[in-house]
Amino acid sequence: MSLIPLAGNSIIVETPETAEGPADGAASASSPGQALVAWIMQRVQLWENVRERGYGRMWAQYWRLWRGKWDANDQNRQSERSRVITPALAQAIEAAVSEIEEAVFAKDVWFDIDESQIQDPKERITALIQRDQLLADLERVNVQGAVSEAVLIAAIFGTGIVQINPCIAYDNKPQRNPDTMMLERSKQERVAVECEAIRPDMFIPDPAATCVQDMLGCAVKRVKPWHSVLEKIQEGTYRKDALPFVFPQHRLLNRDIDKEVDPQSQITVVDADEMEVIEWHGKVPLEMLHEVMAGDRSKTPIDEILANEASPSGELIEAIVTIGNSHVLLRATPNPNVMKDRGIVAFLYETVPGRFWGRGVAEKGYNPQIALDAAVRAYIDALGFISAPMLGVDSGRVTKGFKNAVYPGKVWLTQGPPAEVLQTVQIGHFEPAMFQQASEMERMVQMGTGAFDTATALNNQSQSGANSMSANSMLMGAFVKRAKRAVQNVSRHLLMPLVTKVLWRYMQFDPVRYPTGFDFIIKSTMGIVAREAENMQLVQLIGMLPDEYHQVKLVLARGIVENSAIPNKAQVLQLMDSVLSPSPQQQQQQQHAQQMALQLQQAEAQSVLLKNQETIANIRKLLAQADETQHKSAISVAELEQELQRIRQEYINLSNQAEQNAIARARLTIDNKKANAALLSARNKSSKTTS
Repeated sequence: MSLIPLAGNSIIVETPETAEGPADGAASASSPGQALVAWIMQRVQLWENVRERGYGRMWAQYWRLWRGKWDANDQNRQSERSRVITPALAQAIEAAVSEIEEAVFAKDVWFDIDESQIQDPKERITALIQRDQLLADLERVNVQGAVSEAVLIAAIFGTGIVQINPCIAYDNKPQRNPDTMMLERSKQERVAVECEAIRPDMFIPDPAATCVQDMLGCAVKRVKPWHSVLEKIQEGTYRKDALPFVFPQHRLLNRDIDKEVDPQSQITVVDADEMEVIEWHGKVPLEMLHEVMAGDRSKTPIDEILANEASPSGELIEAIVTIGNSHVLLRATPNPNVMKDRGIVAFLYETVPGRFWGRGVAEKGYNPQIALDAAVRAYIDALGFISAPMLGVDSGRVTKGFKNAVYPGKVWLTQGPPAEVLQTVQIGHFEPAMFQQASEMERMVQMGTGAFDTATALNNQSQSGANSMSANSMLMGAFVKRAKRAVQNVSRHLLMPLVTKVLWRYMQFDPVRYPTGFDFIIKSTMGIVAREAENMQLVQLIGMLPDEYHQVKLVLARGIVENSAIPNKAQVLQLMDSVLSPSPQQQQQQQHAQQMALQLQQAEAQSVLLKNQETIANIRKLLAQADETQHKSAISVAELEQELQRIRQEYINLSNQAEQNAIARARLTIDNKKANAALLSARNKSSKTTS
């Protein structure tokens, strides 16, 4: 594979030709570049001691708590016998890391170009092609795995570190030789930019600075197999004049995170051939670097760099120096990057103002985790006294050869009544409240770390009678807020600079495939818990909308599908998009269908109108008939009323006549009485006259 040289910086590693030493020359008595090695190691050892004094013991505790390993330093009291380590803190770390990974890598395209900075359509298409190409290259070297490991390291120790390593790689594909038809390895070369996550105990920063670029330098200390160093010397990556001084290291001091418990920490020179390799990224004296490179060849591209950057005595230059076993110079080269940036990206899980080392999940939950372990261990120790049988024995009244063991079916031989010789001894009693206190300590771990444990949360809600959707939303909301903050921190301080530096490396060392650069944005989404909370809100909103807002419901349903992980997600979204944003043909078809539907509706409306008119006519006819019947009924009623009036008048007349007849009868009676009275009077007068 041919590369276009750019300003003499196209060499990623030294070739066998540039690494050759003096031809057939005798090996020097000491390793070359001792002045440069001493200058670097003086600072590396000092900075490493500063780091170990400040963070070594804490990191070892965080590491053991996450892995569930017990050490004598973790004993809370001298009488403590239990060695259990509860998984509350480990669960919080894994929940936080999984939430970040889901938020960052949930989409296949986890970063995109910033289209607002590109106006030309052709440039936009070119940028999209390079974006897809960069995504494929990152997937090929498993950058996602390195980022996930760095996020896990940051959650445990507080700081995540990723190193960017450009190299020449071969396509890992077998192919058939067209001449012999034998299966062979592909020999096609390509530029690969690999990323490697670094543990904090392997990274040695300048304690006077708070970011990598502002440091005088930083070093990465690794333990590598001896044969890998020899292979790189043979390939030309490392200096050939270092071969006589490369030997396996006798480990005298264990510098791993977990110095006692981790089995990997116990490897010695007897178990494996290993070398301690220190890679320095930072500034070095220009004269020392020139002195190291002067004996390699008469003229090299590195000499051109030094000649172009010639400066007064004491000037520092950016360089990459590799040292083996703290005294063997394996490689020394000026920084080949065009941007003169360092190939290390460090980010803080949670920012600590004015500090390089950050605050992780383990540090936030350390104190409640220690309290939880102490409570559980005390509970288990108490159970040992309660559950294990203990006897008080009168030693003077037992038989010779008495065995201090208790088992079913044992025969007790005593000199006297067994009740007087043997007596059970019980220390303490069972306290259920101790386990409840342990549950409270676990809740404090969740409070400190912000982890969301669904089972514990629902259990606590059921006990408190607050098991409702609003309570669940409040619990998930508290977790989502803290997780979103961590996701944004990872996006700003890890993914943005990491992808930027990787793109710069590809532009420098593979200009054919990456001729230009572009601005991009990280497309981080939401974690699983955040998606569940948002889906609940979207479902509630869909249920609240009336049916006439079907387009709005479809848009909300599309948001739910986007947050899901169904297998046919792309097809469902495509169908929804086609409904929401149809193509011109679909729009014409929809317009034609709408016109046909409108005509059909008009015809149906006309038919309904005619039916309504007919119904109205029938109603009018019925009303007329009703009016006529009512009119006839009104006439009959009038005649009846007249007849009734006549009858009433006749009745009145008859009543008057009856009254007149009664008066006449009364008058006749009176007249009759008057006549009788007159007759009697006349008779009386005649009798008097006669006498």
